[in-house]
Amino acid sequence: MLKTKKEIILETALHLFADKGYEATPTSLIAKAAGVSEGLIFKHYVSKGNLLEAIVKAGYRRATDKSKSLIEEKDPAKFISNMLDMPLKLVEDERSFWRMQFRLVDEEIAQKHHLRFSHSVKQKLVAAFAQLGYEEPEMETEVLMLLVEGLWKAYLTSADKPHFVKMLDLSKKKYIGELIDNR
Repeated sequence: MLKTKKEIILETALHLFADKGYEATPTSLIAKAAGVSEGLIFKHYVSKGNLLEAIVKAGYRRATDKSKSLIEEKDPAKFISNMLDMPLKLVEDERSFWRMQFRLVDEEIAQKHHLRFSHSVKQKLVAAFAQLGYEEPEMETEVLMLLVEGLWKAYLTSADKPHFVKMLDLSKKKYIGELIDNR
């Protein structure tokens, strides 16, 4: 299927922002790499900031769609296991998007969409820990979210997938083993 110029601009900007950073990527470079005029970028997106927001929104829409089955799990232990798997599954399919997000960690637009994405996950984690009988489900959720964030960053910054999978398996064994012991 042929991509529209608008889609080509989005994809090109995503890869450049992931590789060079948002601030270090002028729209003239995006236009040249996409094979379009700089004016066309501004026609579609008005500003570089609007272009970034479109990329972030689209990335989180894809992440939400791809993680839907993981998040809909009803068994609390399996749900927690799914949350540990999420960094691998999401980064596998969208490495450029998550690399860009990693670079944009301090940008308001990236934070806003990340918080929106993680909010529903956090609520479900609290419910899962409560269902499993943990005394402090909110605190358990915070700890697990820190672990997931650490796993995400570890996989994102390393090309060593086998090592990451070992870390993931160890994390699941420790965490899920604990969950099974607490039942």
